[in-house]
Parts: sequence; structure tokens; C-alpha cells
Amino acid sequence: MSKSITLDEVKQHNSADSAWVAIKGNVYDVTEFLDDHPGGRKILLKNSGTDATSKFVNYHPDYVLKEVAPKFKIGTLADGDSKL
Repeated sequence: MSKSITLDEVKQHNSADSAWVAIKGNVYDVTEFLDDHPGGRKILLKNSGTDATSKFVNYHPDYVLKEVAPKFKIGTLADGDSKL
């Protein structure tokens, strides 16, 4: 069972020490991915602590969520907190 995480909780994780991002209703801890992100750590840090769904879908193909993101998933966005 996936842990339910509120957007307020996500907002608290917006630094290089703890970087969370919500995308399409799921929450990912991307802290360990900062240095490996092809677009650089700066863009991840800029969007950490947010629901970055709209920005994510503009720059990433669908396979990224299927192949890369699962190992960083820590839960789902609580009902009513998703932009979608």
C-alpha cells in the first residue's frame, strides 16, 4: 500500500538535503537523483517541494515515469491535493 502524502508535506522538502516532487499524483524523493538528472540538479531543486506535473510532462517522455521514476516513488499525493 502506498503512503498518502499531502502537498503541504511535499512543500517542506525543497532543498538539496531533502528534495521531493509530486508528478501525476505520485510523490518522489529525488534527493539521491539530483546529481544524476540529465538536466542538472538546479532544475530539480527549483521544482522540489511542488506539484511539478505540468512542467514535467512538457520536458519528459512517458517512459521516464515508467522506467526511471519508480525507484524514487515514496507515496501518492493525498486526495484533493493533485493538480490533475
